[in-house]
Amino acid sequence: MDRKQWEAHIENSFIDSGDYDSLSETEKEDAFASTLSFGTAGIRGKIGLGPNRLNRYTVEKVALGLAHSLKEEENPLVVIGFDTRHFSPEFSQTMASVLAQNGVSVKVTKQYTSTPELSFFVREYDASLGVMITASHNPPEYNGIKVYGADGAQLIDEPAAHLSEKINAIEDIFTIESKDFDEGVEDSIIQYVTEEMEQSYRDHVTEFIGDIPESDLSIVFSSLHGTSVPIVPELLDTLGFKNYSLVEDQCVPDGDFPTTASPNPESPEAFDKAKTLGQKIGADLLIATDPDADRMGIVVKHEKEYVHLNGNQIGILLLNHRIQKGKDKKPVIIKSIVTSDLGRKITEANGGEMIEVLTGFKYIGEQIKAMENDDKKKFVLGYEESYGYLLEPFVRDKDAIQVVPYVVAMASELKNNGRTLVDALEEIYSEYGRIMEVLYSHTFEGTSGKENIDEIMSQFRKNTPQEIGRREVILVEDFLEQKRRDKGGKTENIDLPKANVIKLHFKDGWIALRPSGTEPKIKLYVSLESTQIEQEAKIINDMIFGV
Repeated sequence: MDRKQWEAHIENSFIDSGDYDSLSETEKEDAFASTLSFGTAGIRGKIGLGPNRLNRYTVEKVALGLAHSLKEEENPLVVIGFDTRHFSPEFSQTMASVLAQNGVSVKVTKQYTSTPELSFFVREYDASLGVMITASHNPPEYNGIKVYGADGAQLIDEPAAHLSEKINAIEDIFTIESKDFDEGVEDSIIQYVTEEMEQSYRDHVTEFIGDIPESDLSIVFSSLHGTSVPIVPELLDTLGFKNYSLVEDQCVPDGDFPTTASPNPESPEAFDKAKTLGQKIGADLLIATDPDADRMGIVVKHEKEYVHLNGNQIGILLLNHRIQKGKDKKPVIIKSIVTSDLGRKITEANGGEMIEVLTGFKYIGEQIKAMENDDKKKFVLGYEESYGYLLEPFVRDKDAIQVVPYVVAMASELKNNGRTLVDALEEIYSEYGRIMEVLYSHTFEGTSGKENIDEIMSQFRKNTPQEIGRREVILVEDFLEQKRRDKGGKTENIDLPKANVIKLHFKDGWIALRPSGTEPKIKLYVSLESTQIEQEAKIINDMIFGV
């Protein structure tokens, strides 16, 4: 449908006509240049008018596609949650109304909720599917839709492709019928997630954590305007840990994220206000979660300085602690292919099993499901370098809410022994080697952005370097071609789904190139056994991207 037809429907799109009129012609062209597509990570895009933006009509299209995908199922049920972003409540009700019109029962959350809670609700309600309205840690102008299977994990490739076909088959998006939301509630085809169900998630967390050791540990916590408040402080209260302070103006839900340049705990700048408060009160630990509370980051006070740990370092601390705590069964850890190999060294040295999967927590969820009935193995951690962790599988996605009190318990135990999380990390490096990581993200905006990223990947495949920064490439893994090739030319298959990732191995580490699945970015991962990782990583980045 052309631009004029869209502009004729602007009044019912949730988009303010004044906001649309203020856009530049280039921005308007981008909004109509393509169509938001449902991919492996759902849909994520800027809010606005047009097929390449998130609005009432694009949400209704996804909802109708969902309904069509459930046509063969008897008594289908979908659970819907939403975060604190702009239009998240409206998109939630829009989704519910279209599903109800098509005979699908719906459970919706009354208030904003976190992604891990939504995953839990899907499992506990024995639902057909789950939907989370969120754009995770993207900037304020974004929102998105994640879809979950009956196991509580995001849809893996085949069911996601099936759903995408159903969505793409819908052509006339301006005539999609929907039931009035309030009428749906009155008719009980739309119901609210109960307080008992919400409490059940909390009970699972507190039962898993058990006790937080008493200490004089002091922490600062920030939800970065997202969904982890009030649930995280209330859980800490229930667990008997009271020595926390909130970054009050960041613990107010606000889709503009007005107090931070980035609502992403991967970014050190996200901790600026937490650091100011921490320095004022002498806090030992700063913790922040992203807006939908699936990712978390920490900053540790060590020798009077605040140290921002990266996602790999947090993962290594969790992994080592979990393995040491329980050895009644063979521990199984699942990580992504772009996450540090230090985890493998620790796991295998302790008699555990490391499983590697493609980037995307849905693949971790898939592996958890596959080992559910294996009494000889115990899942102890799923993690990605991008600050996503899962400790206990009553959730099947990243879960910062269960991880926060676990980290507090770890830090409290260390504090009683005069040590910090940095001390614990240094002990791990001393025993297993100092494997360090740096991540670079290069952004290419606009309609030409994807073309630029595709060209970079294409050229890297055609002209794969044999040496980078005086390091010989001894193995190349191309996950799109599903082949690995050593320097002698010997090849073998990679037993993983196709993915647009290239990984080059050296004797002392590896690098990987991967376009983001949700943002106009290409990422360079550098993982080396090195004491000068920043300098060496910069040389590699400059060589590849011609800086």
